[in-house]
Amino acid sequence: MGDLSEIGDAARLRANIDVFPYLRDHVFEYTAVFPAVESMQLLAAAARDLQAGLDVATLLDGAFGKFLVVGEEEAIEAFVEFERLGGERISAALITRMRVAGSAMTRTREHARVCFARSGMTSDIPGVPDFSESEAETQVPAEDLYRELVPMGPAYQNLACSVQLCPEGASAEIRTPDIAEADGPLGSPFALDAAFHAACVWGQRYSGFIGFPVGFARRHVIRPTAPGQKYAARILPAGSERGENIFDLWIFQEENGVFEVVRGLRMRDVTGGRKKPPGWILEKQ
Repeated sequence: MGDLSEIGDAARLRANIDVFPYLRDHVFEYTAVFPAVESMQLLAAAARDLQAGLDVATLLDGAFGKFLVVGEEEAIEAFVEFERLGGERISAALITRMRVAGSAMTRTREHARVCFARSGMTSDIPGVPDFSESEAETQVPAEDLYRELVPMGPAYQNLACSVQLCPEGASAEIRTPDIAEADGPLGSPFALDAAFHAACVWGQRYSGFIGFPVGFARRHVIRPTAPGQKYAARILPAGSERGENIFDLWIFQEENGVFEVVRGLRMRDVTGGRKKPPGWILEKQ
């Protein structure tokens, strides 16, 4: 792509997206949409190619904007917009262009944005919190979860067994599918996507709304997750504000330690209350 120091303080570079069949299993209201985890993978790869020395395993100030619909085309015309920030940081945004109806004009839509820096923040990574199955107030079988709470297609049904829930948090087992096309600098995107599902289910039970990831404060990939593996996830509520739940989450293996941590994950009802959780999942008052 070239070096940002040669391009200037801002650049927009083409980054077309190959639409592999598995992407059509990631759905919102029966429409396939490009996953936030895939957006982060694309932005990390583009930033790594653009600027030597960036720590693409540490993502800061993530924001997920408009859904990017995955249609019948084999590739999506997209761009990555880079901007140099202070403190040796670079902002990277995934954008597409669309034609304004009835005119020759086009406008851009931003789908995801993250920041990268030259030096990571790995010293600020907390250990995995304790969570015993005996603490669980209820368990949700993965089969029920994907049928009624998080209706994804087969490639994204990666929570295994049952999700353990209590007001203090959630615990889940994750199995990453062996899909080579999904691999990248951040590892298998399916592990974090499945952890988002567990956070969504916690919010349905204890907050009464269906939350989707709209941003985060920090994501640290200590070591990339891999296809065809088993992981565990811990999700802890860290507050709520303006109709959002905020979580911290960990993905790890008991024998190999922490693989990644997300701090300040924001989950919001993007339907404006139009979609509600089914009655059986709600905490009884």
